[in-house]
Amino acid sequence: MKGAGTANFFRQREPQFHTWAKPAAVMVLIADVDQSPSVLLIRRPSELAEHAGQVACPGGRYDSTLDHSLWDTARRETVEEVGIAVTARERLGFLDPVFIPVTGYTILPAVARLTGVPTVVPAVAEVADWAWISLAELRRVRRMALVDSVRGRFWMPEFPTGWARVWGATARILDQLLHRPEGAWA
Repeated sequence: MKGAGTANFFRQREPQFHTWAKPAAVMVLIADVDQSPSVLLIRRPSELAEHAGQVACPGGRYDSTLDHSLWDTARRETVEEVGIAVTARERLGFLDPVFIPVTGYTILPAVARLTGVPTVVPAVAEVADWAWISLAELRRVRRMALVDSVRGRFWMPEFPTGWARVWGATARILDQLLHRPEGAWA
């Protein structure tokens, strides 16, 4: 599945996460939708206690009773939330961890390149809506926005797509992906 040299664009080893206060992982799924590399994004239900209504990649918190690694977390949560089982062969690697000051989570984004477009089976309790968004659209709509946070004001990327506005941690994750050369997920 991996093209020559794709491993060079992603971390191949997980960082030591056992000292993180609240470790979590997401799966950045890339598939060719209408012959265009696209990522699967979900919108969380508005009734959730955490991350209500937010746009995200499938994922969640590390569970030491179920997961041996954050790769396991990302895979488990992806199956639970959207019904897609990712294999080790589809794994490209990891992006840099993203810390969320408001919740205290540190998220490790795992990246997988799928061979086809899988059927999405959303878990109603965790996924209100979903869409495949092309990387070309994300590049086209990317902009920097001034954000007020608990740590002050700063600029961060956001993506006002035709489906939803992607901001926060998910925007930071996608921005990392878009800074890789296109051949990174070939």
